[in-house]
Amino acid sequence: MTDQIPNTFLFKGEYYELLYIFKGNGLASPSQFGMEPEMMHTACYSGFYGNYEITNDGLYLKWFSLREKNKNYLPIEGIDPVIYERQAIYKNLNVVVLFTGKIRLAKDPIKAHYPNGLAHRTVLDISLVNGRVLKIKDQSEVMKKKRSKNKNFSEDMS
Repeated sequence: MTDQIPNTFLFKGEYYELLYIFKGNGLASPSQFGMEPEMMHTACYSGFYGNYEITNDGLYLKWFSLREKNKNYLPIEGIDPVIYERQAIYKNLNVVVLFTGKIRLAKDPIKAHYPNGLAHRTVLDISLVNGRVLKIKDQSEVMKKKRSKNKNFSEDMS
C-alpha cells in the first residue's frame, strides 16, 4: 500500500506530521468550504491534505491541497487557489479550526522504519478544546521503550 501524504502541523517553530486523531470533531475538510473531494492519486485517497499551525491563539489551517470532484474550486475565505492538473493549492490561509479532541503529532522519523507509528523519535499527544491547546503529553520515551521491545527496530537506523 502506498504511504499517504500526511497533514502537517507547525508547533513551537517545528514541523510535525499528524499520526492519529484519537478522538475529535475533525480537522478542516472540503465540505466545510462547499467542495467535494475525490481521490488525488494513490498517495492521497481522501483527495485533500493540509498544513496547520498551533499557536497560543488557537489552531489554524494555513495551506490546503485539494482535488475537487467537479473541478469546482471555490475561494476559501477570499483566497483563490493555484490550480494544477490534479489538484488546487490554497496558500496563505488563516482559517480558524475549532477542533476539540486529541491528536498525535510526530517528527524526527527513523527512516529505516518509516511510516510505522513507532518510527519517530519525537511524539506528542495534544488535547485541544475549540482549537486551543489544553494539554500536551510527550510520548517520545514511551515510544522509545516500545521500539526497544520490538526486535524489528534499531534506534541507530536513520
